[in-house]
Amino acid sequence: MNKNLKLAVPLSLMSMIFFPSATWMFFMLQYLNFQEIATIMGIGAIASIVMEIPTGVFADMVGRKWAIALSYFLFTAAMIWMTVATSYTAFLLITLVNCLVNSLYSGSMEALLYDTLKQDKKEGEFDHWTSRMESVTWLGLFLSTVIGGYLHMMNPKYPYFAEAIVMAIATVLSLMLVEPRIDSIKYKVSDVWKNNFLGFKELFATKKMRYMTTIFVVIGVGYVVAADILGISQTREYGLDAQTVGWVFGIGYIISALASHFYPKLRKMAGSMRLVWGSATFLIISFVLAKYVGAWAGVGLIVLRIASSTTFRNSRSVLINSEIGSANRATTLSTLTLLTNIPYALSAIWIGGYIDRTSPNQFAWM
Repeated sequence: MNKNLKLAVPLSLMSMIFFPSATWMFFMLQYLNFQEIATIMGIGAIASIVMEIPTGVFADMVGRKWAIALSYFLFTAAMIWMTVATSYTAFLLITLVNCLVNSLYSGSMEALLYDTLKQDKKEGEFDHWTSRMESVTWLGLFLSTVIGGYLHMMNPKYPYFAEAIVMAIATVLSLMLVEPRIDSIKYKVSDVWKNNFLGFKELFATKKMRYMTTIFVVIGVGYVVAADILGISQTREYGLDAQTVGWVFGIGYIISALASHFYPKLRKMAGSMRLVWGSATFLIISFVLAKYVGAWAGVGLIVLRIASSTTFRNSRSVLINSEIGSANRATTLSTLTLLTNIPYALSAIWIGGYIDRTSPNQFAWM
């Protein structure tokens, strides 16, 4: 099981290395308008909902290791495809593949790590490991975002070539993971439909779980909207180019890495639930004030929002994993992701239209 712990950090790093993270909208706007992009994002969000629980069940049935490996492999193929895509249909199909990738990975690494520690009776160290993993993921995002901005200025396709190379390496490394045996249940294909409801059962089993699930979903929706629609579009409204946007997001990611590194100490000082509420406060501030400030103050609000998201995710992970069982952990975590994505999926096209008619900052304020 030590192999899993050794691989968890580099794989988490690679999972969040995304060279086009600050430039993908600039790339797609070469071929599509904003309304078309918003439509694709909305369809993608709906597809994520459809795929989320079945892929969680797949991870619990076949193994988290294979779900993780398949996600990296498919993402490699999608990034190669992106370098030759020029049409609405191609971008839509690539987005659907990426939704499958995210759904396969969602909850699988987290569940594998927690059960690895639980098998060795070290689950008390989970917050330490999630903190380390979050730190390196933000570091990976920082480096790849800044580098991606420069690659985009050289050639808009270069960030996608670089991403494909990293994902191919991650595919090979993920095959070295070892599936934990604890609470292992061998499902039959006929059990999949039944298992689709197990995540909901876990999340709403007790009053405490219902309360936490509601809080995590409401706050999580805000971060989803900010990440998928508002971030890059707000920087464009402020007049920044792709290279500068790369640095803006990169700074946010490195601050997030520091926040994640010190998360165990923050948790001891304030407690996980207080940190959740603190993150929500920063999120709301970044929305409400964006309309009234200048470009660089607005950039500061975006950085603040990015930085607070890591504390929210760390706290949510610690709180939710301490309450759910190992047998269906990946399914339950996937269900939580599904519930978080539903509001965005249903409103993405409307959000895109509203931003076209007004502005990103006007939408953030409302």
